[in-house]
Amino acid sequence: MEALGPEAYQALYDHSPDGVLFTVPDGRVLSANAAACQILGRTEAEICSAGRQGMADHTDDRWGPMLAERERTGSARGVARMIRGDGSLIEAEMSTRIFGAADGEERACTIVRDVTDRVRLERELRRSRERLAEAERIAQTGSWELDVTTGQVSWSDGLFDLYALTPQEFVPSAGGTLERVYPDDRERVDNTVRQALEERSSFMLEYRALRADGRLRTLRDRGEVVVDEAGEPIRVVGIAHDITDAKLAQEALQSTSSDLERRAIELQKLAFRTAPEPKAQPRAPLTPRQLEVLQLVAEGLTSAQIAKRLFLTEATVKWHVKQILTKTASSNRAEAVARILGAPR
Repeated sequence: MEALGPEAYQALYDHSPDGVLFTVPDGRVLSANAAACQILGRTEAEICSAGRQGMADHTDDRWGPMLAERERTGSARGVARMIRGDGSLIEAEMSTRIFGAADGEERACTIVRDVTDRVRLERELRRSRERLAEAERIAQTGSWELDVTTGQVSWSDGLFDLYALTPQEFVPSAGGTLERVYPDDRERVDNTVRQALEERSSFMLEYRALRADGRLRTLRDRGEVVVDEAGEPIRVVGIAHDITDAKLAQEALQSTSSDLERRAIELQKLAFRTAPEPKAQPRAPLTPRQLEVLQLVAEGLTSAQIAKRLFLTEATVKWHVKQILTKTASSNRAEAVARILGAPR
């Protein structure tokens, strides 16, 4: 391989998209290329004047470990905040290596990249994942995804929590996931997912899951098959929800409802068995004529027939019947007969 001359290295230094700083170990800057000036918002003279101490944000505790690593090994790489010429802060990714110069002195070459946007996106993504994990924990849910082409399975933090596992303890896979299902439910779960893949359809199922701590939980899984433009399945995504508590509450409610219904029927039967026979009302309130009318009512005669038998008008008989019903607190003639004369033998 042909060695590069000084001109090539100078061109690389001058036109590199990354900032390049040459420093001495104590942090003084000897030179800075154009990209470094643009990234740090300073002229080369300002950079050399400020030095590393003047551009580093000393409130950032990432500087200490990075400088310690450089002193220990002669090289270091990391991300830390730096101060631009206008006072604004940037996240800078730096890679430093110490080397010996021709004069025998130590020098350091540091490559600087502005990764502020990347760090911000990573931070937002991390916060989003933390919020998602917290929401899943509260809702007792977890999500999963199966890559049909590679067979790779991924779990969310919430799903690891549902199974009382950690990513360090368990690497998700199709077979491994199925093994976490209660043995009696495995065939049904496997067949449901296979059928959804064949039909390119969504699915919902309930099954019992075995947690790492030995507890058995009931999960409700909703899944969807994702297809490509040709209609071929490429992914299966799903959300699992722990419904154990709701299931137990529902079963308890059904059991309580059935028990209450059974008790109500038993009490009703007991009430019918122990209800006292209607007691005959005293005959004193009825006049002799009313008793006579009531006796004929008991024989089945109508008001007209009773009037003819007793030589009364039909209106008079009806008046007597009305008085009988009132005095005996009866709603009809048969009830009055039963109360006063007793049930027919």
